[in-house]
Amino acid sequence: MDQDIIDVARTIRFYLPELVGDEADAYDNEIKDLLARARDGVDVADEIMAVLTRPKVREWAIRVFEDQYHRPPALLPRDRGTGYQSAPPHRLAPTDKYECPVDGKPAQPREEARFVNVFVSRPGREGAVFDLAVSTDYEVLLDIGLRLNASLLQEQEAVWPEELVPEAGVWLRATLLLDGMQESVTVPLFLPPNGESFCCACEPGSGHGGGCARRRWARFAVRTPEQPATVRGELVIYYEAAAVVAVELELPVAQPGAVPKASVIGRLSTTFNDLGKLTRRTASLLVSSTSERVVVNGVGFLDNPFAIGAGAADTSALNAREALFDSHIEVHDGHLRSRYDSTFSKTNAAYEQDLRRLAREGAELYSRLFSSPSGDHTVAFSLPALLRHEARLRGRPPLLQIVDDRFDEHAMLWSMVYDLPVGGDVDRYQPCPAVREYGPKGRGGPLPPVCPWEDQHRDRGDVLCPYGFWGLSCMVEQPPTVHRDLEAAVLRDPEEIAVLAAVGGSLNEQLTTAHLGRLRDGPPTCGLSIATGAEVADALGPEAMDIVYFYCHCGYDVRSDTAAADRYLDLGGVRMQPLDINMWARTVWDDPHWPRRRPLVVLNGCHTTESTSGTLNSFVPAFTTLAGASGVLGTEVTLEQGLAGWAMEELLARLLSGATIGEALHGTRWAMLRRGNVMGLAYTAYCLANLTLRDPKASQG
Repeated sequence: MDQDIIDVARTIRFYLPELVGDEADAYDNEIKDLLARARDGVDVADEIMAVLTRPKVREWAIRVFEDQYHRPPALLPRDRGTGYQSAPPHRLAPTDKYECPVDGKPAQPREEARFVNVFVSRPGREGAVFDLAVSTDYEVLLDIGLRLNASLLQEQEAVWPEELVPEAGVWLRATLLLDGMQESVTVPLFLPPNGESFCCACEPGSGHGGGCARRRWARFAVRTPEQPATVRGELVIYYEAAAVVAVELELPVAQPGAVPKASVIGRLSTTFNDLGKLTRRTASLLVSSTSERVVVNGVGFLDNPFAIGAGAADTSALNAREALFDSHIEVHDGHLRSRYDSTFSKTNAAYEQDLRRLAREGAELYSRLFSSPSGDHTVAFSLPALLRHEARLRGRPPLLQIVDDRFDEHAMLWSMVYDLPVGGDVDRYQPCPAVREYGPKGRGGPLPPVCPWEDQHRDRGDVLCPYGFWGLSCMVEQPPTVHRDLEAAVLRDPEEIAVLAAVGGSLNEQLTTAHLGRLRDGPPTCGLSIATGAEVADALGPEAMDIVYFYCHCGYDVRSDTAAADRYLDLGGVRMQPLDINMWARTVWDDPHWPRRRPLVVLNGCHTTESTSGTLNSFVPAFTTLAGASGVLGTEVTLEQGLAGWAMEELLARLLSGATIGEALHGTRWAMLRRGNVMGLAYTAYCLANLTLRDPKASQG
């Protein structure tokens, strides 16, 4: 059956109200039934043509055929046995939208929801298969379009945004990675502003010529194992290097009663209206919260993105946090005391020793993360070079996207990952000149995007260089999953920037007063209001701030010897937990909360009565999903109050001056390093790296 006839039948449904008026529903139901039969393999070309050649839709169908397929349409069947009569010899001028005049006015297309469809089929076929046999060839099929009953995804999670994609459509890529079975497979697909996605032989990123042969499905070949098993993996849809939607697959093989399953485990964007904010990512790492795998992909879309086990890295992540904590805090006479001096600095020798230990633990993180079970080390070995090449090419730090929804003390400390090869003996590490140049004994000056001495230590082992840490060499982006479109600006109006400080009651009063005074007085200045205790819930209600700044201690509510501790923010008489945010969202705040002005939430907690600290990250989903924040910036370990205040003054000054959160955090880390202070690596931002407080265009206007 001619696929073009099917495509035109799908397209016509958008325009039926303008074409046939009150008969639209009847026409639509008829076409839907025919399309359903076509999906089941029935040749319904004649029946569809009978609809397309009715007087009220015939001219429109001719126009679609000529504009879209650049050939005379085969319309007007003479009879059931003699084929189709050619169309009239006239041509209508091609147009980007097929408009049908109604009362002298151009008709608008009828928008219809689209869905991600995923199911298993026999090779070359479209019918779904649910009982998988051993040692058999199958295909996983993917498209974005009308909802199919055969799709393994639930309708609610599979829905594609109703908003139109860019006018010219958008190129996407899909990658299938199956555990322990085969190399990953990547398929480019094109998503037009309306209608079904399709695959073709055109160059991804380019236009579609007259000879474009469109195929509906993105197909991924699968060979089942020789013995009964459950095959698991990920099907990830990418825009450039950004992982936009991730689907987890479960394929039971030769297991009676068990059927294939699929579920969406990650969604970076709910609309493609503004995909520009996801461009320029150098690489992405997608962490599956259910299967504990990491999907890696690089710029230019490497042919071999792969999945690796992440569970083994948990111990290394805890060791990394312990090393970061120990570089800052020591126990003296039963009390915790900062190892930094009154200016939050260290000597060059002490700073270099900190770097050695952090590099050792960071290299362990990298090694555990990239221990590919398949033995394929291509990406593991090439990713550092890829990041540095991108930095040289662009003249700026590369943007590394991490999609990781683990918000607990086992979450990966991505900023501390060290990607230069070093061994286990830290005393053997040879410092790169950059250690001293950009440390407390350095001369300062502009910071280059790559290490100026990289040529001296390329392909060498045991090199100690600040650029080996991802938090210093890259802008690390960790966007949370919020089931809405992530913001690139807190507010698009040129109003004064407002900061709400929620201040703890157990802080050092002198340090607190001095810190808040410096924030208020600037430069740059901002509108600063302060809330404490029970005032915080009401203060968080209105859309009146761009930054919500929690300056307080973090405590731990231990209710069981076996369960994890719940975190709370000590606000003076009030212990605020994520559960409180849930309650306020359901009872006190407007719904939706913060729909127009979505502030950045900063959790600058420093609970110095604990010997070690988990993260504040359990607050990330509470603030971003329930409260509607544009993102959350939090600490990874305990910080002494004075140091925490100074670090945040550095960061907020950059944000208030118009920097993105990625630029502000990256610049703050290097500014702290110039004092021999490595604690800039203790801050993590959960938002788009290009998030700003004000839309630059609004500020200029």
